[in-house]
Amino acid sequence: MKFLLVLSLCALAAAAPQLDGQRVVVVDSVDSAPEVQLDASVSDVQGRNILINALVRQLIAYIRNIINNGSILFGIPPLDPLYLKEYHLQVPAGLINLDLQLKNIEMTGIGGFVVHTSTLNLRPQLTFELDISVPELHVSTEIYDLNGDLLTAIPIYGNGKARFEVKNFRFQAKLHLGQSEDGKSIIIDRIENAAFQLPHFKSEIEGAIGGGDIDAIVNAIVEEVLIGYINRFHGAVVQYASHAIVSFGNPILEQLDTWRFIAPLM
Repeated sequence: MKFLLVLSLCALAAAAPQLDGQRVVVVDSVDSAPEVQLDASVSDVQGRNILINALVRQLIAYIRNIINNGSILFGIPPLDPLYLKEYHLQVPAGLINLDLQLKNIEMTGIGGFVVHTSTLNLRPQLTFELDISVPELHVSTEIYDLNGDLLTAIPIYGNGKARFEVKNFRFQAKLHLGQSEDGKSIIIDRIENAAFQLPHFKSEIEGAIGGGDIDAIVNAIVEEVLIGYINRFHGAVVQYASHAIVSFGNPILEQLDTWRFIAPLM
C-alpha cells in the first residue's frame, strides 16, 4: 500500500502543470510515507496501468526537454536545431542515379514531435509500442556536391546551397526493452514491426547544371525519385534506421537511472 502511494505521487508529478519544467520529487524510502487507505474499488491492474502511463508521459516530456534544451549533466547539446558536419546520400534508382554529399547541415523541427500512441507492456515481455510523427522538418546545407545521371546517359551534377522540407513524417515501431549491464538503465534490445510514412518531401537545390530552369527540373526529379526509392526499399530503410536508433539511443539511455522506476512494477 505504501508503494502504491509513492507511485501515485510520481503519477501526480507527471500530470502536474510543472511537467515541462521537469520538477520531479522522488521519495527514496517508503518507510517515511504515512499510511493511507486507498479506495478498494480501484483494482491493482487499473492503478498499475495509470501509473505506468504517467511514468511514460514523464519520460517523453524529459526526452523532449533534452532535444530542445540539451543536458549539461549528460553532456548532450540541444538537438533542435540539429547540426551535422556532413551526410552522404546515394540513390541508385536505375532511372536516375544520384550521389549527393551534404556539408554543414542544420535540421530543425525534431523537438516538435507528436506522440499518437505510447504503450508500455510489462508482460509477457518488456516492450514499448510507439507511434510518433514530426509535423515539419526543415533541412538546410551550406554546400552540396551532386553527381549522377539520368537513364545512365545524361549527366546530372552541381554544387551550391540546398534546402529540403519534410512534412508529416510518421514512424511506428515496437521496441523490445531490457536492462543495461550495470542494472541501472532501461535500454533498447531490438526493434520490430517498424514502419514509416513520408507523404511530403520538397527539394530546393540551387546551382545544378547551371541553375535557372534546370534547378526546377532537377528538384522535381529528386523529389519524385527519392520518395519512390524510399517506398520501394521500405524494408531495407527501416532496418537501417532501426539499427541506427539502437546504436545512437542506447548510449544516452545508459546514462539515465531509469530501471529503478520500472522494476517494482514487473
